[in-house]
Amino acid sequence: MAVPLFVLGNEHNRRYPQRKLLENLSEFEIRKHTGLPWWGVRELLQWLEPLVEPKGFTNHALTAESKVLTALGFFRSGGFQWLMGSNGGLSQSTTSRIIEQVSKALVRESPKIISFPNAAEQTRISTAIHVKSQFANIIGIIDGSHVNLISPSQDERSFVNRKQNHSINVQLICDDKFRFIDAVARNPGGAHDSFVFRNSHIYHRFLTGEFGNGKLMGDSGYFRSPFMEVPYARRVITPLQRDYNKRLTSARCAIECTIGRWKSRFRSMHRSGGELCYAPRKVCQLIIATLTLHNFCHTTNIELLPEDDDVFDQIVREIQQEN
Repeated sequence: MAVPLFVLGNEHNRRYPQRKLLENLSEFEIRKHTGLPWWGVRELLQWLEPLVEPKGFTNHALTAESKVLTALGFFRSGGFQWLMGSNGGLSQSTTSRIIEQVSKALVRESPKIISFPNAAEQTRISTAIHVKSQFANIIGIIDGSHVNLISPSQDERSFVNRKQNHSINVQLICDDKFRFIDAVARNPGGAHDSFVFRNSHIYHRFLTGEFGNGKLMGDSGYFRSPFMEVPYARRVITPLQRDYNKRLTSARCAIECTIGRWKSRFRSMHRSGGELCYAPRKVCQLIIATLTLHNFCHTTNIELLPEDDDVFDQIVREIQQEN
């Protein structure tokens, strides 16, 4: 999908493109190309401007506003950079540099935005989940989610997932309020969810008893342990175990909805956006960048747009079918 972005044609008396400012864009344009309302983009700009503003201003310097709008347009669409650039007056190389600069700034900020809750917040989460599902001591809900990419030039087979697509397997943990509290984006799509978990930092934190009686809740892709609740196999199941599975499935809706919100707002992360035409390292960078944006939107109460509801429903259905 092409993304015409925020740049007017050249003025006759200048050699460089005259960029549109946010105030010159209609609400429709902003919502269509960023997935955010006008005031939401303004909130993001206030946060990101100090991180990406050029150190020196020249006739050819791109403002922080232009950079953020361009990156948001890419995260939203998953469109090809050269097509975006040609429609927006930016070269492919310039667009690529903008997206990388903004992504790196977001990755640097990610530890502040995606962080495991403190003891008081863990208590709040476990209480909320217990009230809903009667599971005790659950402080996070875990799942894996795939982001497609083009076939890598090295170790290609390890990136092939069970659907025969090339992807990154992203491990995600959320709380009860649709906020990501931990994310691992470095494993190829062929890696099993349980393997990703065993090799993650959060696993070793649970293993050493850092979270006391705290537990995670996962699907059948994970293994049962003192700090992981998973469903019982359906081959031979008692009525009590069937009730357990039903309550667990209900509670796990939180992670499905959180992933759905992330991917429907930033559609480059969903397979309907096509394959990301980058090397795995850069795709992992883009994943963390958009997860950070998701949490920022959550913290500042930037809701999903009504026009994203159908995409959200589709993504959640796909997750439920896979699980």
